This record gives sequence, structure tokens and C-alpha cells, in this order.
Amino acid sequence: MVTEVEVKVETRFGDLEMLSVTAPFDQDLAALQRENATLATAQQVAQARIVAGPKHSVNQYGSWVAENFVNFPNGQIFVTQAENSPILKYSAEATKAHRSGEEFYISEEEAASLEKLAKSGEVYTLKQTEDYEIPIENFAKDGLARFVFGDTTADYANFLQKAGVNEVPVWLADTKRVKEQKAPFARALWLGVLNDRSVLSDYDGILDLDARARGVRKASDQVSQKSAWVANEYKSIVPEYGFNFHIWKDV
Repeated sequence: MVTEVEVKVETRFGDLEMLSVTAPFDQDLAALQRENATLATAQQVAQARIVAGPKHSVNQYGSWVAENFVNFPNGQIFVTQAENSPILKYSAEATKAHRSGEEFYISEEEAASLEKLAKSGEVYTLKQTEDYEIPIENFAKDGLARFVFGDTTADYANFLQKAGVNEVPVWLADTKRVKEQKAPFARALWLGVLNDRSVLSDYDGILDLDARARGVRKASDQVSQKSAWVANEYKSIVPEYGFNFHIWKDV
């Protein structure tokens, strides 16, 4: 008998609610889809974290998000958003590859497409190939941070700084391992917990393990009556963290 994966409503921000599910990645996505939710982007998790505050579970647990790292054997690294994510396109195949102890290799056509998108700026080209840290004072201007967090970057930097984060680590795949691969491969981006300084991780991204993913959907009717309460709670958070915050409508 197959046990259905449990999906929980974790928090609400703006007119969205964030769901949480812990299972292998392909099951995470299937469970979120049943709840009419899509995998959250790093930007959406950051928005929820700002509203919920540092002690909330959305800050205390990391999760898979919709962005990907794509590693080429020649050392080139691309970062994709949800619409260009190889893993979201082929989640079952990616999870199966990891279950078999393999990387999730992308096709030559997919690689060529990403290279073309990188030239237009729709895919981000990472200059670093080794682990590094983004100083929090530079976070709002950092190219990777801005690509991943969008117009939330400055507010999220302010939130992290107020929470005692002085730099955000970026953990990348081992360069020796990358060079040994037969083709480019994709890994899902893991957005770490606040205590891990909100690390952006491409390190040992094993999709077949029971790991948390977060989804977003329009807030259900059952929680709509909480809107005023959430707004009042947010007003109490703003003075503490000094945010220049607005409610985002894009999902």
C-alpha cells in the first residue's frame, strides 16, 4: 500500500500560501500538483521568510526551490530560473538518475538551448567555480543573488543582516567531479536554513532522499479570513527589521 505524501500549509504571505512536503523530489512535485501548487522559487521563499520572521519554520528548515545549477565539464556553470529548469521539465528522470547514483545529464539540445539563453541573460552564467561567500553588504548588488531573488534581494539582505548573517555561502559541485562527467548535468538549488546563513547550495543535491520542498498557490478560501491578522502581524515585524517591503503579486 502506497502512503500518500502529506502536504502542510506552512505560512502565508501576501495573497499566497506556502505549502511544505517532505519526500523524494518527484513525489514532492506530484503532491504539490495535487494541491494546485507549484514549486516555490527562491524569491518566494525569501518573501515568506521576511513576513514570517526568523523563528518561523520557513526560516528554520531549508528546501528545494525551482532554480537549478547546470554544470558543464569545461567548468562553465549556468543558473536557471523555473521556466528553464531541466529538473522541473524531467523531474521523474532526474530523481531516478540520483536514485541510481548518477548525475542527471541533460541532452545536447538542452545544453545548446541554455547556452543561447545565457547570451540573452535569461540564464545566469556564474563566474566562480569553487565555493565562495557573498558578503551581506554586497548581497543586494550581487549578480547571482539578484538573479535568484529578483526585486526581493535588497529586502532579503536587510532581513538576513538583522538576523545576524554576515555573508551568504554559495556551495558548488566539486570541480574535479564536474570535469570527470561525460556531459553537462543539472542539480536543483537547495536554499538553506537561516542558521546556515541561507546557503545557496549545489552540493550533493540528491533528489531521491526524503527532503523538504515548498510550493505556492493562491490562498484558499479557508484561510482568507486571516488576511487582516496577517497584515497586522506584518506591521509588527516591519519596525523590528526595518524592511522596505511591498506585497508581491507575481508567482
